[in-house]
This record gives sequence, C-alpha cells and structure tokens, in this order.
Amino acid sequence: MNILYDHQAFTVQDVGGVSRYYRALLDHAAPDVQSHVPVLVSNNVYLQDRRHTSHVGFFPGQSFRGRFSFMWKLNRLACRRALRRGEFDVFHPTLIDDPYFLDEVQDKPMVITLHDMIPMLFTEQYPQTNVEIITRIAQRANQIIAVSEHTRADILRLLPVSPERVTVVPHGFTPGPAARLVVPDGYLLYVGTRSGYKNFDCLLQALAQLVRQPGLHELRLVCAGGGKPTEAEQDRLQELGLAGNVQFAGLLQEAELAGLYCGAAAFVFPSHYEGFGFPILEAFAQECPVVLSNASCFPETAQDAALYFDPNQPADLAQQLHLLLREPALRRQLTQLGTLRLADFTWTQAAERTRAVYRAAREQPQPQPVLI
Repeated sequence: MNILYDHQAFTVQDVGGVSRYYRALLDHAAPDVQSHVPVLVSNNVYLQDRRHTSHVGFFPGQSFRGRFSFMWKLNRLACRRALRRGEFDVFHPTLIDDPYFLDEVQDKPMVITLHDMIPMLFTEQYPQTNVEIITRIAQRANQIIAVSEHTRADILRLLPVSPERVTVVPHGFTPGPAARLVVPDGYLLYVGTRSGYKNFDCLLQALAQLVRQPGLHELRLVCAGGGKPTEAEQDRLQELGLAGNVQFAGLLQEAELAGLYCGAAAFVFPSHYEGFGFPILEAFAQECPVVLSNASCFPETAQDAALYFDPNQPADLAQQLHLLLREPALRRQLTQLGTLRLADFTWTQAAERTRAVYRAAREQPQPQPVLI
C-alpha cells in the first residue's frame, strides 16, 4: 500500500507535535506500507536525516515558512505534481490549512487526522480559522482519525460527518535521552503556550497561594516553551508577588525538555481544552508526577496516573499541589502508575491502527458532500 503525505506540517514547523506525529508514522510503518513525502525545502528537525525525503535546508531558524513563502510554494508545487501522477493508494495531508489538494486528489481515497477542534471552539483566539474549508475537507475525507474519544465526540458534534468515518487512534510515545540542566530540582513545570484556553493564570493564582504556606516561600515555577513573558504577564507576576518565583525557559531541544521533566516536583497542565495532551506522556516517561485539569481529554489520557483539579478553582489546584509536595509516597505512586499508563501508547500500535484506517478508506465509497 502506497501512502502519499503532503508537505504542510514539515514546511511550517521546524519542530512541533504535528510534524513529529507524521515522522513517527513514517518510522513505524508496516513492511507492506510505502510512504512518500514530496518536500523539496524544509528546516524541520524530524526530516534532517533524509530517511524519508531528499530535501534541502534553507537558513534554519529564519522565517521562510508562511503560506505565501517561497518554501511553501515550492513544496506545494511538488505535492501537486505527486497528486497528479496518482502513484499512491491513499492521500494523507499533514494539515488542513490549505485546501489546494481538493482539486488534485480526484477520486483517490483520502484520510485526515484531526488532533483537536480548538480552532472551531476558540474562534476568538484563531480568527483566521475558515470553518468552511475545514468542513469541505472533512466531508471529502474517506476516513478521519481522531487522537482521543473526546476529540472524536467534538468532531461529530461540530462537523457534518458520519460516525463510521471517524476512528480514534491515540498517539504513541518513544522516550528519548534527557539532558540534565543546571536547575535545582523541586520546581513545578509548565509546558507550552500560555494564552486563552491554556488557563495559565489559574496556575499562577495557585502558586501565589502555595508560596504563602510555611516552607514553600521559595517554590518555583519553570515555564518551557511559549516564548518570553509578555508585559501583561510580568505585570501579573508583580501583582501576585511572584516575580522571583517564575522562570521562563523559552524554546528547548527535546533532550533539554526531558531534563526539565526529570527535575520537576510536578508537571501541571491547567488547560480548559486539549485534543490529546501529549506532554502528559512526556512527563510519564521521565517519572514526573502529573497534576491535570479535570477537563477535556485529560482523564481519558492519564486515567488514574494523575491528580485532578477543577480548572476554574485555583484553590483546588493549590490544594492538590500542596498534597503532592508533602507526600513522597503519593509522588512515587503516581510515577509508577504513569509508567504503566505509558505502556498503552506506542507508535507501533498507532501505526498499525492507522494502517487499518487506510485500508478502510480504500474500501469505502467516495463520501457525498453534506449541505451546510
């Protein structure tokens, strides 16, 4: 079976969860699956070894990746040509931002992966979202992969697609090396962007309550990724009396991020919504206790391997963190449960389930458009 992936995730991302997902599918494909990725120019770190492409890099770290950049245009042209040749059994676009392929794929089977429905649920934060394009692509897809049951439910609620065309295939995870950083152990760890539905202020309010407790005055929060603190965030830290308790680590290599998980007293994920919650698996892999919002997909992903709190109640989060910090036995129990839970997420399983979706797409008739 020949699978054609397109360029989009590998063009717009130098590093990131979506392009890492597709690289994992490429690496763990079954022997009877041949994959092609027509990328001519890319700075994506997951393609650097050229195992799946013969592309060239171009000024890594520079911004040449936008929808109207030369890199995007070259790679889209290569994908158009591959689509027109038709030498594939299933087409799997890596993003659905650009509908260029709808006119090229013709009657070939198509599969898409929807990692979350955030752009349609939080339109005020994603004003560029084109609901009509997302709907057209979803209707055209023979099969849709959802990364969690929670995401599948949102897809069926928000898009006019039939349930038999939406299959859950959870992510896998392969632990990598951890680089120990020069950061004293015992901090709380937050990973990712910090605006809107990420609910970062809930964590700050909880931390402000914790540092007033005896023995916790110097408790620190380390924020990885998400960029430098904004002026509004700096003002908020001053307002809460946390200016000396929060450190922003910026963008890190994977081994450096793994090192931060290793040294953390807890990883905290306060978000109101996620499609899967990949950092949970990263924390499990480094035996880092996990404290999660009880919203969205989190209970599905972590099950009993985490503590949970109400994302609208900073005091609830502070209480769970205080409990975790003073109970070494609880931390050990959570890390043991996290290790067991991690065994349920392998890329071999994910690739095999994805292959089953490809087979289903080949056997399904062309979906009929639904009027919206």
